[in-house]
Amino acid sequence: MTKLKIESINKIFETKKKTPIVALEDINLDINEGEVIAIVGPSGCGKTTLLRIIQGLETQTSGEIRVDDKPIKGAGHDRGFVFQQYGLLPWLSAKQNIHFALEAKGVAKHEQASISREVLKKVDLEDFANAYPRQLSGGMQQRVGIARALAIEPDILLLDEPFGALDALTREILQDEILRLIEEMKKTVVFVTHSVDEAVYLADRIILMSPRPGKVKDVIEVNIDRPRAQKAEAIRSLPAFQETRSDLWGKLMEVV
Repeated sequence: MTKLKIESINKIFETKKKTPIVALEDINLDINEGEVIAIVGPSGCGKTTLLRIIQGLETQTSGEIRVDDKPIKGAGHDRGFVFQQYGLLPWLSAKQNIHFALEAKGVAKHEQASISREVLKKVDLEDFANAYPRQLSGGMQQRVGIARALAIEPDILLLDEPFGALDALTREILQDEILRLIEEMKKTVVFVTHSVDEAVYLADRIILMSPRPGKVKDVIEVNIDRPRAQKAEAIRSLPAFQETRSDLWGKLMEVV
């Protein structure tokens, strides 16, 4: 069943000199309910722009995006967004950052504490509910960002290079964490990454985009059974993983 339909999306930016820059051109995608989609491509190809349009943070120049066959009109609580640079409010504690998102959704104050407690437990941060962002490591801050996105119970989870700013070890740990959550909660997920390994490890399908103007250059199926959580080394040693990784790398090098 199609959860997210992207139809003929085009995005043109105008510079200060009024020179148009075509960021996205004729993007068409059907994303099924419960599917995990990775978007990969060279820098500047419009990956993040497309994700922001899906969330409603940017407006497309033309085309339409539908969720459950209903056109989206701006940001909505059916879509949760995890930013690359955490996006936490520094003057609020971890739980208060989550309360802030819940309040924006209209959740009653007496329900906010139990929800924040539950989602912080999901990301193993229940003991840091009262900590402020400056008191948390980068990986912990990103976990709060993920918890905040999950707290509003979105149908679709959007992640913009969520592990890009982290060291290699923390990145792999959080890949396992988000994979566990994805498979437990059966969310529809669209994420942007520059990591070929990450795309193959997490996704069901990988969308390869061309250099600007960004177009869908190829769609690569990842034929690795789920669940994959807690099996990182075994998954990465599979012939299917190595073959898909090699295929994606070769095609990425062609477009670069």
